Parts: sequence; structure tokens; C-alpha cells
Amino acid sequence: MRKLIRSVLQIFGYDIIKVNVHSDQKKNRIKKVMVGNYLLEMPGNNPQISTYKYDPSANSQLGRLSACIASKYPSLSVLDVGANVGDTIAIIKSAIELPVIGIEGDDFAFEFLKKNTMSLKNVTLIKTFLGEKIESKRISMEKTGWNTTLIPNEEQGEMVHLKTLDEVLGEEHLLNRTLKLLKIDCEGFDTIIIRGSAKLIREKKPVIYFEYNRTNMEAIQEEGLSTLLTLGEVGYKNVILFVNKGRYLMKVPIDQVGILEDLHRYAKDGGSCIAYYDICLFHEDDSELAAAFIASENLLHP
Repeated sequence: MRKLIRSVLQIFGYDIIKVNVHSDQKKNRIKKVMVGNYLLEMPGNNPQISTYKYDPSANSQLGRLSACIASKYPSLSVLDVGANVGDTIAIIKSAIELPVIGIEGDDFAFEFLKKNTMSLKNVTLIKTFLGEKIESKRISMEKTGWNTTLIPNEEQGEMVHLKTLDEVLGEEHLLNRTLKLLKIDCEGFDTIIIRGSAKLIREKKPVIYFEYNRTNMEAIQEEGLSTLLTLGEVGYKNVILFVNKGRYLMKVPIDQVGILEDLHRYAKDGGSCIAYYDICLFHEDDSELAAAFIASENLLHP
């Protein structure tokens, strides 16, 4: 009966979707979810359960992006910052077999990350939170275990040690790798982490793919746009934008500040048709890869 009702509603452009209620009560109810070619375990409060159930191709652009970069850099290693329970790793490895370095600071999510990647080859896991500089700060943690959000709180927060990505890569002796894709998804900390990756970005010139979530940035008083614009100074000349549903939107020259300011103002969770952007930047040395990637994404939606 439910299928019949859905088929009738879909004629008029509607559908019925069961919303996953993200609560601590569901935290210990383990769900198995297909992500790409892999069956992952997720805690019951993780919103990715609904994401991949109702949109199995969600985030698949990261797999296509990885394969595109590997066509020029076959020895590529991927940096997955904010690896969560391993869904990005599963997506990438469903598209192409590449070494992946997964970085996740949340204790609960990291246990799932270890379990979900145990049988995968060439996966290096590092448990730490990243920031702009090496420091210890008092921080309140929200959405722990599924979308951990770090909120600076000098009065009531717990002490958390933050490292820079540059420091971690040096400590783990990973700088000899071909680090040509940096993916970041850290709930508003993305541009903060980019500022702590200056050496990596300057020396390795990776493709940078990160979540640009104005709502989350405002929650931690991170402005974001100014950091994005500084990437133009080190050879990143175009900003490639995806809407939060994973579809390619447009390419904007990074010196078109007015357009980027308008795009920044527009996207907001609950306040517009686009909750946030995923942003991708290629260094000018890899402009041919950028063109090939955009062309291939456009073919998916002619």
C-alpha cells in the first residue's frame, strides 16, 4: 500500500520520506547502511543513515573527483579530514582503489571508523581534532558521535587539544606521499583547518574539497569567506561550487569577490533553497583536470 501511495504522489512531484530523528536515544542502535559498494555500520543517531538510504548516490562526486585526479597523479593519497564513520572512504574506494588517510577526533565516531575500514587496504587512521594552530581550548561539543561540532566555550567547555594538519602530517611521516586531494567536512571548522594547512597547500598544491556551511560557521563565529579568498594568492583561481545535494552548480573566478559574497549570503540552512555548498578548488597547475572534472559533472545533468 505504501508503494502505491508513493507512486501516486510521485506523479504530482511529491514523495514520502521517513525522517531520521537524531537523538541520543538512538545512539546505540546500530544500523547497517550501503555506501557505494560497502556495507557500513552507523550509530542510530547518524543522519547519514537517511542520506544514503534515500539517495544511494549521495556524495558520489568525491569518488569521481578522486578518479579524475588519479588520472594525472596515479600515486595519489587522499586526505579525509572529518572521516566520521568512514562513508567518504567507502565512496572513494567504490570508485577507485587509492590510499586514504582518515582523520577523526570524535571518540564514538572513531570506533565506527576503525570497524568499517578494518577490511580495506591502504587506509591510515589518525584520531585527533584539527584547528588553525597548535593549542588547547575549552570547547563544548555538540552532536557528538555523528556530526561533532566544536563550539569554543571558555566558561563551561572541556579542554580539547587541537593540532594543525601540517603538524599531524609531519608527526605521522606522511609528507612523502602524493597528497593531491584534501577533503574536509568538519561542521564549520573547515576554513579554520585550511588555515592550519598552509604548508601542505603551498608545497603539495592539492585539490581542496570542503564544506562551506555558513550556518555552522556562524555558530562558532567563523567568517569563512576571507579564508576562501586567500587561496587565490597561492594559485587557486576558480571556485567550483556544488549544492548540498551533490550537484555541480557553477564555477566562479576567485577574484569575482562580489559574486562570491552574494553566494555566501544566499545559502543558509532553513533560510534558502541551498543549505550549504561543497566547494572544490584546483590549483592553476591542474587547470586541465578542473576542466575535465567540470565537463564530466555536466554530462550527468545535460
